[in-house]
Amino acid sequence: MNLKPLSRAVLTAALATGLSATSAWAVTPASTPATTTAKPAAEKPATVKPTKPTDTPATGPQAPTGQGAQAQGQDAQVQPQGARPEIEVAFVLDTTGSMGGLLEGAKQKIFSIASRIAKGKPTPHLKVALVAYRDQGDSYVTKRFDLSDDMDSMFAELRKLDANGGGDFPEHVGRGLGEAVSLLKWNQDREVMKVIFLVGDAPPAQREAAWDFKLWSKRAKERHIVVNTVRCGSDSSTEESWRYVAKLTDGTFDSIDAAGGMVAVATPFDAELSRVNAELASKTLYGGRAEAQAMNRARAEATKSMAAEAVADRISFMKESRGAGKSAASAGAVSSAPAAVAGGVDLLEKPTALGTLKDDELPQELKGLKKEEQAAKVKQLSAERKVLEEKVAKLATERDQWLTKNAPTKEDAFDANVMKSVKTQAAKFGVTY
Repeated sequence: MNLKPLSRAVLTAALATGLSATSAWAVTPASTPATTTAKPAAEKPATVKPTKPTDTPATGPQAPTGQGAQAQGQDAQVQPQGARPEIEVAFVLDTTGSMGGLLEGAKQKIFSIASRIAKGKPTPHLKVALVAYRDQGDSYVTKRFDLSDDMDSMFAELRKLDANGGGDFPEHVGRGLGEAVSLLKWNQDREVMKVIFLVGDAPPAQREAAWDFKLWSKRAKERHIVVNTVRCGSDSSTEESWRYVAKLTDGTFDSIDAAGGMVAVATPFDAELSRVNAELASKTLYGGRAEAQAMNRARAEATKSMAAEAVADRISFMKESRGAGKSAASAGAVSSAPAAVAGGVDLLEKPTALGTLKDDELPQELKGLKKEEQAAKVKQLSAERKVLEEKVAKLATERDQWLTKNAPTKEDAFDANVMKSVKTQAAKFGVTY
């Protein structure tokens, strides 16, 4: 594997999303044995205590720690869950230097994958998790973002990742898989579909016995978690390990090119879609503590710079997931704005909350105004946002229709392989596509 890092400009832009002063990531720092070949010191290891594996499945409330805990369940306030089927998907990604192409593609395709999963009948309630892994001697061994239905937070966390490190080929796959199996808060209900997608181009390194790759492959099977594997490149030893865990857990094995096979397609709707989306993202009015306001504004701001493809896929996902169980008219009117997190409130979504806010919890735009002026301002921005949401949804639909006719799905791409596996496995849980 080469050590060529991604452009620091990408990382800087991702970090600028500023989700929170406290990261959602649980970080496992590197612990370099004396026999490990020295790695470049471009990134300093994090100073967080290593997590321990557990043979006891996570139980109790299904709430992740950190920002994921604050964000999870926000969509549940917008949409009724009822008897909707549950799908939990964890992506376990190699983020060493040679995985740059796949990682950048995944950043663009995460909403595409979520949108396509949400199109199942009946509409499933989707939670997604992310475990990034490297190896001992790199700046971190693993980073985790727990299962959450807040795709905006997931997207922002994915954007923060860069591809770096590696160099000795085998990577700590066992730890990445082990943490996904043992430390993510999976629902223990057998009726919930639980799937891991293991994605990488290098075989498991032989490290601590507690994180042995085959051990956690067996634990996944015991916990009824299917492991689908996607090998990037053509290494035969990686294929051997990937096929082993896929066969053991009734998963699938697929092989794609090193860059993930994901190609962005330009459409006649992209420029207008990006422009309207940026204008829509500026129509926000968040109340609550100053920290919560800042966090929510940052989340809205992050959507401004999305590529047109990601914008369209995000709109599609929000409409499908938040509109589930609603009448056609109500589903079409659901907001695609990022759900308020950390105790904040979206006043354009919940204008009645205006009367419960203290003066220091008002957004800057409303401070100094009389009560009736505040209400009028909220009503005005709400109406403007509704018009823009209708316009961006129409553009997203037209873009999808154009792609269906002019650019059929590339079947050997990462996202296509993910959906192929999901469709087959979801059928066992009563979800059809």
